[in-house]
Amino acid sequence: MQQNKFYDSEKKLSPSREEYLKAIYKLSQRTGLVRSIDIAVYLGVSKPSVHSAVTALQEEGLVIKPLGGEIQLTEEGRKKGELITAKFRIIRQFLSSCCNVSEPTASADACKMEHIISDESIFALKKYLDLEHGDNP
Repeated sequence: MQQNKFYDSEKKLSPSREEYLKAIYKLSQRTGLVRSIDIAVYLGVSKPSVHSAVTALQEEGLVIKPLGGEIQLTEEGRKKGELITAKFRIIRQFLSSCCNVSEPTASADACKMEHIISDESIFALKKYLDLEHGDNP
């Protein structure tokens, strides 16, 4: 049986660490280079908070930050960042298109739900959306 990319049996990150990882992933998609100040501005947090989170993500093997250099995702970090971002988009799309939730509320709720929803449930939602709407969030 083929393993689906949404199933992940590895240890879960805290919601806070997932937000930092998602931010690094999104910023790296835009510019390629991610600095601590970019993350602080993007998330509206302090530089010491970013330093603490990046250190924890580095210990998890998800990012690399050379002394004084830009933050880079490892392959595993990129995959996790992509997964978290995909979860957000799938949940947001489900809430807005299937439940008629307003876009601002759907986005805010999806941001909270992405951290607690199981990979099995997110895969089922994606499958449902693909069948119902033929979309790929």
